[in-house]
Amino acid sequence: MLSQLVEYARQKGLGTEPGFTTKEIRWLVGVSPAGEFTELFALNQTKPAPDLSQPDMMTLPGYLNAQGHSAEQAAHFLADTCAVVFGLAELDKNGQPKKPDEHAKNLQKQQTFRLLVELAAQQVPLLAPIAQALADPVQMNCAKAKLEAQAQQKGADKLKPTDKISFFVQGQCVLDLPDWQRWWQQFRAQAFPAPSGGVMRSFASGELAPPATTHPKLTKLGGSAFGHALVTYDKEAFESYGLSQGQNAAVEELAATAYRAGLDRLLEQAETLGDMKVVVWYDQEVPEEDDLFRDLFAPSAPEVEEAQALERARKVLKALKTGEALPSLRQARFFATAMSPASGRVMLRDWQTGALEDFVEAVTTWFEHLSIVRRDGQRPANLPGLNRLFLNLQRAKSPEQKIDDYIKPVKTLQIPLWRAALNPSLPIPYGALARIMASHTAEVMTGAFTEALRQKSDGAALGRIYARMGLLKAYHIRKGGSMSTALDPQHPSPAYHCGRLMCLLAQVQEASTDSEINAGVVQRYYGAASSTPALVLGRLTRLSQHHLSKLAKDAPGLAYWFNTQLAQVWSALGPSLPRTLSLEEQSLFALGFYQQLAQSRKGKPEESAAQDSA
Repeated sequence: MLSQLVEYARQKGLGTEPGFTTKEIRWLVGVSPAGEFTELFALNQTKPAPDLSQPDMMTLPGYLNAQGHSAEQAAHFLADTCAVVFGLAELDKNGQPKKPDEHAKNLQKQQTFRLLVELAAQQVPLLAPIAQALADPVQMNCAKAKLEAQAQQKGADKLKPTDKISFFVQGQCVLDLPDWQRWWQQFRAQAFPAPSGGVMRSFASGELAPPATTHPKLTKLGGSAFGHALVTYDKEAFESYGLSQGQNAAVEELAATAYRAGLDRLLEQAETLGDMKVVVWYDQEVPEEDDLFRDLFAPSAPEVEEAQALERARKVLKALKTGEALPSLRQARFFATAMSPASGRVMLRDWQTGALEDFVEAVTTWFEHLSIVRRDGQRPANLPGLNRLFLNLQRAKSPEQKIDDYIKPVKTLQIPLWRAALNPSLPIPYGALARIMASHTAEVMTGAFTEALRQKSDGAALGRIYARMGLLKAYHIRKGGSMSTALDPQHPSPAYHCGRLMCLLAQVQEASTDSEINAGVVQRYYGAASSTPALVLGRLTRLSQHHLSKLAKDAPGLAYWFNTQLAQVWSALGPSLPRTLSLEEQSLFALGFYQQLAQSRKGKPEESAAQDSA
């Protein structure tokens, strides 16, 4: 994985030189040639910036003190937080810092920040006005007043002490100017000399090189302002054969910087699955229209486009299989990884690689397996993205519930679902089916299912139904079963046709009364009918004869349609109903119920449309 990340960084032309990175700069403060702070304005852009790793930060004060300077705390160069550069702090109601110890430490860092700029200004004239302004108490107070005023704003314009800030000189952000870079390279070489002790074979490049003692941390994984280490050996228990720290997985500093730059870039564009970040990249440039990674998580926002996601995947797959695609694409490979933060380290959850054609075929198959008919029976429903699918395994999150607590019961299903999406031969985990059935049955029996189907427009509740029914369908396909997108009158499972029968019996009662379908059928009997159909559906069938007789007088066309549908179901069921259904069979019952409902909405006579509210 490390070698592929290094190659990706080079392919994208990312800055891979040690001591440099990109930072999200929230604010810029202007500096005049006379050394005066001028305007403050929002930037909100990622900029190339000098970088100090955590070990560098620990070493820096000692180095500066050895050179005759005074430094108690380390600070970054040219770009740091407003709390460090200008001593900004969150204040309590008495106007005092809420965290006095942290504020005192930031003031010590401020001295080091100023010292680094002063040292650089001796060789870089561009930085002289900045050093002059930082050393002037009057200018510092003026600038701090501007920041404090901005901190009182609301919304997107609010400034926070943790926001990163830099300087605006000569009409540009100072980080965009190359003047300071050579000084910074020389300073790092003196302050943090390369480790001695021979060379080792690099895990990333395969070359013989001095291994970096420590590796730079990822900054885009989230969860910690200090970053996360992908490769780390900070305890003796992790070390072997007398090797220390980075020697246990030898990677030269240049390659370590490169893999960090590549992975940070990918994490900026990562998708979320539960509490994981998921990234996919390729060993060569892949046109945007041929990259289906985003489709896995967002098959397209507008409804008219979502139906095209499967067709687009099929088109890309056909081009790869028939040779219509570029020769380079037919040889391309993909790399996919899932990871999450864990106490300052990266927890690598999954790693997969293969041919681009395999990836496209997997996405196409995934969409085909998930495809389910809409409630109106007219066309396939919107395809759910992977994260939405995962979240819909259980009942909707309450507003006061934290997302970490909400996903905890289903967290073990993240990786199996991700792997199933990329591997058509893998099953949908049984745990996902169990979660869906518990949530679905509860929502049917409380009326939430029926209420969602009555909504005039598609919403989150209806999206949950589509996602669940689609995943149940995929589960049975992956088990080797036969499942179609819409109603299948020839389905081999009696459980499926029991669900159809339950749907029709409920609709018969609804159509024969003046009121909407009520708890007397679906809410009262669904749970029992789906587990013990012989006990419940036989009784409901006998009761339906009264309702059909009434319909025959009031709406003979509708009564004929129902009798035809019921006859088809009983023909598929045979002479007897199953006594009990397993959980897998109950999921087929749910699919039969839903697909019969969609077919009924599509096929019922127009005169019954006003009565159809389920």
